[in-house]
Formats: sequence, structure tokens, C-alpha cells
Amino acid sequence: MRDATGDVDAALLRLPFPGQDDMRIEVLLTEPRWVVLPATHPLAARDHIFFHELWDEPFVAAPAATGFWRDYWLATSEHQGHPVRIGAVTDQPDAYLTAIANGDGIALVPESAARYYARPGIAYRPVTGVSPSRVGVAWPPANDTNPVVQDFVHCCLANKPLPDSERRLS
Repeated sequence: MRDATGDVDAALLRLPFPGQDDMRIEVLLTEPRWVVLPATHPLAARDHIFFHELWDEPFVAAPAATGFWRDYWLATSEHQGHPVRIGAVTDQPDAYLTAIANGDGIALVPESAARYYARPGIAYRPVTGVSPSRVGVAWPPANDTNPVVQDFVHCCLANKPLPDSERRLS
């Protein structure tokens, strides 16, 4: 997508993102949101956690200036009016993982974070009762006729992962 600075014609992004209502978007994959919490937290011993069990927990959050991105990862619209408690604020992945390991709070993350951001002192667990995370390819409508952008979009869609129910085990 061409952003405010005109630097990008199309992008792979985790949804939601600022300005997405003005873009064309094709969702490429959906993955559950999990919770990352201190390894010593009582819920860390569980196989899965219900989202409502996290409502009284302090969250490690992105800065308030990130707006609906922060709200999405705090799942504010899914707290059913229950106020979200903020235990720490950071915009750096290492800092938020350190804050969690130190017991300053918990965070919702995409399931893939458990593979890519495994660290001592933290645990990742599946959460039920909260909407999944989505990744998509996005571009501005002005690029609907740009052959390079459309080739990129078609390549993304052609390589879209199959849902678990359609995958074949070899």
C-alpha cells in the first residue's frame, strides 16, 4: 500500500492497521491469539485458558498513541465492559517479554509468537473466547491496475496456507 509517505505499494500486515478501511485487503491466514505470561503464574500450568480468566490480570501494553492497535491486542472490545488493567507499557518486543518474565503483566499474542519468541521465564498458552489474529496483503485501490502490485497479490493468494482441516499429512 502507498502509505502516508508514499513508500509502499503493497504490504503483508497483521490486521488491524491504521488506514485499513481505505485499502483493499485479502486475508492470507488466521491464527489464534494466545497469552504469554510469567512461567510462575498459576495459569501457566494449564493447557488452555479462557479469556474471561484474564480480565483481572494486568496487561503489558503498547503505548496509548498506537490507538486501536493497542486496543486490539488488549482485546478491549472483548472484555464485555470490564476495564483493562495496564501493568507496563512498552513498544519493544524484548522489553515486553522482560516485563512479562518479571511479573509486570501478561499479553495477548498470535500463536506463532510461541515459536519465534520463546524465552526463559515465560509461558505461552492458548486462549479460548477471544477472536483470532489475521494477516493479510493490502494495497490501495489506485493499484488495482498496477501489474506489479497485482502480480504480488496473486502470488500471495496462490501461496495462501491451507486451513488445518484441509492440510494433508505426508
